[in-house]
This record gives sequence, structure tokens and C-alpha cells, in this order.
Amino acid sequence: MKRKNYLTSLVLLTFCLGSMAQDDPFNATIEEDKKKTTTGGFGADLAKRVSFVNFNGYITNEYFVPQEGIKTFDNHYFNIFISSQLTDKIFIEGQLEYEHGGDDIDIRYAYADYKFSDAFVIRSGKFLVPAGQFNEYLYPEYLTKTVNRAYVNREISPSAWGEVGVQVRGRLGSEGNMTPFYTAYVVNGLSGDSGAGIRSLRGNSRDSKTGNDNKGVGASFGVDVGDDITISTNYYSGKYTLDDELGLTILGASLYMDKEKFSVWGEFHAATQEAYNDPTDVSLGSLDLKKNGFYLQGGYMLTEKLESILRYDAITLDGSPDDDRSRITLGANYYLAETAVFKINYELVSDDGSDPDDNVLGFQLSVGF
Repeated sequence: MKRKNYLTSLVLLTFCLGSMAQDDPFNATIEEDKKKTTTGGFGADLAKRVSFVNFNGYITNEYFVPQEGIKTFDNHYFNIFISSQLTDKIFIEGQLEYEHGGDDIDIRYAYADYKFSDAFVIRSGKFLVPAGQFNEYLYPEYLTKTVNRAYVNREISPSAWGEVGVQVRGRLGSEGNMTPFYTAYVVNGLSGDSGAGIRSLRGNSRDSKTGNDNKGVGASFGVDVGDDITISTNYYSGKYTLDDELGLTILGASLYMDKEKFSVWGEFHAATQEAYNDPTDVSLGSLDLKKNGFYLQGGYMLTEKLESILRYDAITLDGSPDDDRSRITLGANYYLAETAVFKINYELVSDDGSDPDDNVLGFQLSVGF
């Protein structure tokens, strides 16, 4: 008797639930609320208004064997790109950076573009500074051809260098097979102590919080020659100390060629950084620190998937001669897919400091997805 009662109750419950459900519960029809929503929030509301949002990213895992020191693995990056095209004129993109297994989490850039035409685009927000082709277009590891970045791209024009401000940019009409392009921008600018390393001056998101009252300004101009060669120059200038007194200027030039089996990449950047003779007594005046660096890199595809790499890079840091150094990098890259590469590098380092024997064997797997 009890079993029959249980069965009757189950049938009634199933009938009630069925009458409340859609004909196909796995393909329910959602009625859009044009005013306010009782479920979800801002994201659910935007999902009804925006055509699409893309999620992409890249992961980089490394293993280093120094000549002297500790062998180590590093989950260097797990970075997420979020992008969307709201209309045929409005584009949005951001990058969330998850670095060294989560020890560092940051927003590398987050900006909106408004396109009036190919020749005139306004970009606002936090964007990668057009300080050389590497910083703006090539720094993600699935695109680079070496395990470690060149010294100049760390210490002089420090990738990935993002600033908050506004920028105008565009590509001008082609002349034959040559297409000029330009950028000009105003940003909060770098911020830090007198004579500090340029890389450490990044991260000034709001002048009212951590910076000075002056703005950094810059521009770049270049030309694409066909589909294979890009040549460009760049300029940046701004105050960097909290007292609004000391300035920093960076000038640079870039050359990039990827043609069939050959590639040639190179950049040069020179900085003039004002610094106090004695930071404890600013009345003693200031001096100019001259810092410069470059790299030249060549690659050759030995097979459809295997590439050989040779790079020479060097930096000179006025005011910090112990950090002057040069390096020869020998490498091989094996491409698992168009955006997946396994790299092996051996770096022969020569410096004027206290660690002349710091050659490094490095392995890296980088995948863009």
C-alpha cells in the first residue's frame, strides 16, 4: 500500500513539474526584459545589447638552467585578452595579466577605440605606448622568437609599457607599396625617484595618486613596405619625479622584416634622464644620465616548423656602469601550430659588473589561444 502511495505521489509531482516547464526544458525561450531585470545584472543586460565579446589569451611556461644559481620552472604568464566590436566604429580591448603563477596580477591595458576613418582613430584608456614596434605589436611570447626579451626592451623602452591617457593614430593612404602610419598621445607618464631605473617608473595610473602634475607626450611615425617590412621612429618626453622637476626623454627606431624563410628584427632606443647630483640636497643641481641600448636579431626557417635564431643585444646605463652588459643568444624554435612554439635558447652574457659568469640555458613553451 505504501509503495502505491509513493508511486501516485511521484506521478502527481511529475505532472505538476511538467505543467510548469517548457515543452523542451533544454531549449527554454527567454523573454527579454526591456526595462529592468530581476535576474542577472549589468553583464546580462549588456549581453542583450552587444553582438559579441571575444576571449583569447596566451600561456607561457619556462625552465631556466643558469651557469651559476638555482634551476627553476616558471609559469611566467597566463594572460587573457577580452575584445569586442560594438559598432563598425567602436572597438574595445583589454588584457588581464596573471604572472609568475599568480604572484603578479595586473591590467596590462584596457582601452576603447573610436574610428572616424583608417587615417584617424581616437584611443582612450590604458594603452601600450607606441615606443617601438616590439612594445606595441610583438612582445607576447607566442610572437617573439627568443625566450628572454632584449635588454633594451626591459631597461630603456620597457615592455610591456602601458600608460593611461588619450591617443590619435591612423594609417595614411598608400603610395605604391608603401603605407605610412602615425600615432600621437598624451598620458599620465612615468613616475618615481631621481635617477631610478626606467623600468621601475611604470605603473602611474593616476597622477593624483602616485605621480606629478605634468603629462608625458609622445609620437611615432613609420611605414610598412609591402607586407614584409616595417620601419618606424618614436619619441617620448615627460617629467617623472613627484616634484615636477626632472624629465625623461626617449628616442627610438625599429626595423622589422619577415619574408619567406628569413626574418630580421632590430631596435635602438636612447634615453636622456635628468637626475639630482645629490637627492638629499636638490640645491646642488642636476645632471643628465645617458642610457641606450639596441638589439639585432636574425632568423632562418630550416624546415617548415624548425627555425634557427641568432641575436646580439647590449645596453649602456650612465650612472650605473655595473649594469652595462651585452649578450649573444643562440636559439631554435619548433612551431607546434601557428600560435604555439617551443623554444630553446643559450645566452652568453658579458657584463662589466660583478657577475660575468651568468650564462643561461632556457626552455619555453608559449601558446596563444
